[in-house]
Amino acid sequence: MPRRAKGPRLYLREHEHWNGPRWFIRDGQYDASTGCAKGDVAGAEQALAEYIRAKYSTPKAGGQLNKTAIAGVILLYLKEHAPKTKSLDFIRHTAKPIAEWWGDKTLAKVNAKTCGEYVAWRVAQDVSDQTARHDLKTLRAAIRYYHTSEYGPLLAVPTVTVPARRAQRRNYWHPRPEAAARIKASRRLQCEHMTRTLLIGYYTGTRPGAILGSHWHPTPAGGWFDLENETLHRRPDGELETKKRQPPARIHRRLMFFLKKWKAADEAKGINCVIHWKGKPIKKLRRSWGSVAREAETTRKDGPHIMRHTAATWLMQAGVDPYEAAGYLGMTVETLMDTYGHHHPSFQENAARASGRRK
Repeated sequence: MPRRAKGPRLYLREHEHWNGPRWFIRDGQYDASTGCAKGDVAGAEQALAEYIRAKYSTPKAGGQLNKTAIAGVILLYLKEHAPKTKSLDFIRHTAKPIAEWWGDKTLAKVNAKTCGEYVAWRVAQDVSDQTARHDLKTLRAAIRYYHTSEYGPLLAVPTVTVPARRAQRRNYWHPRPEAAARIKASRRLQCEHMTRTLLIGYYTGTRPGAILGSHWHPTPAGGWFDLENETLHRRPDGELETKKRQPPARIHRRLMFFLKKWKAADEAKGINCVIHWKGKPIKKLRRSWGSVAREAETTRKDGPHIMRHTAATWLMQAGVDPYEAAGYLGMTVETLMDTYGHHHPSFQENAARASGRRK
């Protein structure tokens, strides 16, 4: 006889990167953080109550906006669609503030005014409007999923107004002395996983997520380094390409020295993942990135993605052919030239020389 479901409940989970255990909600296959520490029992219980209210208010049919709860639409999106994507953790992270602010509001309340009020509320929490933009994009995706699912269609699809996308920063990169300072700082702190991440990021321009998911041998879980053929496979074999291109890349000759040494050390311990902490894979660079930046005595406010910008800038400064550099990095030539092209030695060279020349 099958066991009876226990229903939504709280439990404590510990992690070596956290300052103490945190409360999580477990309900069958659903498992999400409340964001509350062990001592914040009241906050965790409130989050559980909101979850239960949203769960049982999930709309079953119809399409009237004033009778469709946003909390139910979000929960449906988290339960049915998000687990099938690669961005489950990101969707959960962006859905939490959406559910908190919109509360028991219905889809009829979604308009430009309320979206602007939500952005102001998030900015008051010391986050950027671009973070709020990602939150609202999750809300928009959840509404579209509900509209096209068996619970829809809606009589009208509300428009989610998001903040304008911030312009690409053209001078957001690490000069070589600063990059060297960060690598040395990671070694002084004996933070080997950061040393590996920095060297791979600077030399290959691979996105941080793909670096953290890399392995020494082929695996469905992520890309891998083929040292025999000097090739970095950024995504596992058989996985379809997405708009965030992850093409194979030739391994830089200077990076090969380090990779061979790291691989030998890891294989001796039976470790397949390249970036790890005591043999366990690392999903995100949280405190370690900031610790290394402080140790390097840098005042720049940045994140791990700056390694990709740095690699692209260095390739342009070295005069690499734009088509070859774009293929190496996994971006379009247009994006490369628009963002980093002014660093190339031959940038508008013919135009500058021809200006004012006599016939």
